[in-house]
This record gives sequence, C-alpha cells and structure tokens, in this order.
Amino acid sequence: MSGIRLWLLVIAMAIIALFIVAELRSSGRLTQFTSRIFDGGDLSRRAQRVNDAIDGALVTLGIERLESVREELGEDGAKRIAWEKSGRIPLGERLYRCNLEITNAVRSAGGEILRVRESDPDWRDLRTLDMRFGIEGVETHHLVLRESPRGAETPARQPTEEGPMIAIVIDDFGHNMSATTRGFLALDEPVTIAVLPHTPQAPAVAEAAHEAGKEVLVHLPMEPKGYPDVDPGDGALLLSQSTSEMGEMVRECISDVPYAVGANNHMGSRLTEDTSAMRSVMYVLKERGFFFVDSMTTPLSVARAEAARAGIPTARSSMFLDSTLDETGRRDVEGKLRALEELAKRKGVAIGICHPRQETLSALRRMLPGMRERGCRIVPVSRIVQ
Repeated sequence: MSGIRLWLLVIAMAIIALFIVAELRSSGRLTQFTSRIFDGGDLSRRAQRVNDAIDGALVTLGIERLESVREELGEDGAKRIAWEKSGRIPLGERLYRCNLEITNAVRSAGGEILRVRESDPDWRDLRTLDMRFGIEGVETHHLVLRESPRGAETPARQPTEEGPMIAIVIDDFGHNMSATTRGFLALDEPVTIAVLPHTPQAPAVAEAAHEAGKEVLVHLPMEPKGYPDVDPGDGALLLSQSTSEMGEMVRECISDVPYAVGANNHMGSRLTEDTSAMRSVMYVLKERGFFFVDSMTTPLSVARAEAARAGIPTARSSMFLDSTLDETGRRDVEGKLRALEELAKRKGVAIGICHPRQETLSALRRMLPGMRERGCRIVPVSRIVQ
C-alpha cells in the first residue's frame, strides 16, 4: 500500500512540475533562466537575442522603412547595447496584434516587457504604440510604432475567390545532392528552390529542380552584419566593392545557377540596408529580366524599394519558418506554417522562407496538403511578385 502512495506522490509531483514549466515557458521566464546559463550573464549578448526577435516580429508584421539607432552605454563598468526604433504600422494592421506579436517574440527571446502604452487618437484619428523592453529591469529597447494614414501605403492584396496564395521558398541549396535535397525536389507542391551560387552542386541542383518542375532562384550571397566573422560564402556582394565589381559579381552568380528566373538574398543584413549597393544589384537583375524577393534579414532593408524603383517585380518574405529554436532546442516549423497560413488568409498572400533540413521537409510533407484543403493555394513565388 505504501508503494502505491509513493507512486501517486511521484505522479502528483511530476504533474505539478509540468504545470510550473508550462507557466515559466508561457511567461518567458524559462527562456530568461536558460539565457543566463548559456549566455553567461552577458547583457549585450542577451539584448542582441531580444533585438533579433523584435526584428523578426517586425518583418512578420510588414513594418518596413524603420528608423533605428543603436548606441553603447556604460553601466558599472560594463558595456551594453540599447536600441531606439520607430516606424509605421502597415495600413489595415491592428495595434493589438502588433503588441501581441512583438511581446510574444520578446518573451520567447528571454526579454522583459517593461512598459507598453497605446496613445489616444490624434487629430487624424491615428494612434501610437510605445513599447519598452529590457533584461532584468535594465531597458535595452524602446520601440515606437505609428498607425499609417490612409493613402500612405498600398493595402495588402485581399484573398481572391480562388483563395489566398502561399509561396514556400527553400534557401541554401547547392552544397550537395543529398536524400534531403531530393526529397524537397520531389514534393508535390510547387515550392521554389533558391540555389546558392559557387557551391559544389549548384548547377546540378538547379537543373534537377527545373526538371522536377520547380521554380529556381539565385540565392545571392550578401554582406551581413558581423562580417567577416559571419561569412556569407564565396562570391559574396560586399560594401567594399565598386559598382562595376558588384555588378560583375551578380552576373557570375547568375551564370552559376541555370534556369533561374529571379533572385533573393542570402544573409545581407548590412548590404540590403545600403541604397547604392541595392541599385547596383537591381541594375543587373533588370538587365536579365529577373524579379527579386527580399528575404528581409533586416527590417531596415531598402532592397524592395530599390527593386520597385528599377521597375523590377518584387515581393518580401513574410517570415522564416525554421530559423529559430524554442526553449527545448526544437524548431516549430509546423507552428510557423500555421502562422503563415493565417497571415495569407488575412492579407491575401504570404511568403515563407525555410532551409533544406530534414525536419523542415517532414513538416512540409505533413502540412502542405492540409493547407491546400483549407483553401490556400501553394504557388511559385513568381505568382506573388508584383
């Protein structure tokens, strides 16, 4: 009898522990705890994680032309980074959803919500969302988002009678012709294959994708923040290159990926913020009749604006589907695909970017048929650019 009581006690304690973990996870405190362990208490490193999460949420919300200031501050002899960001919420987007998306992202990255205020409507009936975030009570981010006046932006396309359109772009092909690579090419849905030039199997993968009826993009390697420690690979476009050098690099990338009809950026969080560099890139893409998909590795990207200026059909990524890890070290690709479906149903179109990982392939196999059955159309990304 005592053995039964002991087992009941163990089971009860396990249930209580599960409830505690679930509560810590939902509040973000579990991530804060693990961040202290794995980041060694480094405030700047933890603040960078929060910043990356905020940028990802801003991209998902469609917030572009963001103004951002980063400065180093000293505190007790230690250095930390603080960000001030401001921008406009796309026409038709709701403040409460912006609040929810961003606060969830901050909590998942181990940050704290210090203050969130929504202003009263101004004389144009527009409101402002003022958000302050930090780590262990230290403010690291101040974000101000303003509603857009009518006529300031083009509203998102609404779903047609045929249903919302979703494009899935899989990046970083070309390193090998593995079973996982062949699995992506064998998908029944018309996913788009982005091939990284100057990789060992780039021409072969591009040809195999074309033979499989998949649309092919040149995945242009571009300078990221953190370069050269963060390496975009061979043949990368760098800010140190002249206009003519950059143009020639783009042409070489295109020549290495047969059957490509458009391009998107690999990394490029620094290069895509530079107007002059993006004009050089778009000049060559225009010359080749390509379209451009901005992977949105930074919400400060000017790539899409420069593509439109050059008269190139263009679109932006809505979200990355498999780039971030949760507290358990897993990638919730299925959860991201559900969010992409919801976004497409609200806005008419959505583009998700992912990578040639086995877990991503498995998630696409499970999820794409159901998305189609629920009224979404999986289309090549060229159907969405405009």
